[in-house]
Amino acid sequence: MEKVTALRPTALFGTPPEPLFNNQLCGATTEMLEDWMVLLADKNSEALENAKAVQGSSIIQESVQFLFLTCDRMKMSSEVKYLSLDLFDRFMLQHVQDLHEHVVNTHPVKTRMKEWQEIQKRVSNQVVLRVISCIQIASKLTSHYRILSPNKARRFLFDAGHRYNTESILQSELRILKTLDFCVSRPSPLVYLECILEALGKTECEFEVKVLHGVTLNLLDMVYLQYSEIYSRLHQIAAGGSPVTQKDMECFASVRADKMLLMVTLITAAAYIIDRNSHEKIMVSVSRITKIPAEDISDFASVILKTLMESSED
Repeated sequence: MEKVTALRPTALFGTPPEPLFNNQLCGATTEMLEDWMVLLADKNSEALENAKAVQGSSIIQESVQFLFLTCDRMKMSSEVKYLSLDLFDRFMLQHVQDLHEHVVNTHPVKTRMKEWQEIQKRVSNQVVLRVISCIQIASKLTSHYRILSPNKARRFLFDAGHRYNTESILQSELRILKTLDFCVSRPSPLVYLECILEALGKTECEFEVKVLHGVTLNLLDMVYLQYSEIYSRLHQIAAGGSPVTQKDMECFASVRADKMLLMVTLITAAAYIIDRNSHEKIMVSVSRITKIPAEDISDFASVILKTLMESSED
């Protein structure tokens, strides 16, 4: 990979259009990188401990497509895209759970089903607004100037055929923040990806890390669009082909929440697409960096590649 030896004048202010891996002038030192990897590993372990069986239930193709297309149209960064998707999934799971508990605690048994059906309709009708609100929050977490303001959100929703006033948009954003107890700043998959690739570039200098980055991001988008299918197949492999029980689902929740595993798997899959003859060396390297068994990476990468190839044939 060609090293960057000077910053262009246009790059002095603002963020470069793409990551500059292993930059000699301003790249992370080995010590800093090790500290970041330890921090991300701790954050990842925390997510695994708190994972729920319903993890990822809100990541359905229609919602993901709308969120991705909205971010693209608004020229939001990849970081906003993945952060807002994580916020949306976490919010929807907690929001539905809170509403269900409210129905159970405040309505007699005879009317619960009818009330719950009405609530489900309202939740479904509000999905577009919730997606926009999650993008609003994520944009504030990642940028000081390209944020999605309430007025911009209102105009976008109006153009999409949804009439919401500014007050409703503000209330939706606040609802998400309160539901998540204002715990909205968590490392996105992109943070894991770029940290791992930075470490990979220091140990395997002959590989084009920037190319791996681009292909991996494309694979990440495709995984989210095929999320249910991919993780269902992986779950079947983990269960040895036996019928999946509730206990299995609870145990498998940590796999769905494992961003470190997902990113090393996608890096390996990207390396396979780029050069089948050298992808095993990449897999061994990321396994060593993250302490994730190469066998686990290989199994997951096979599921992802097989699912994506089958979907491309349809």
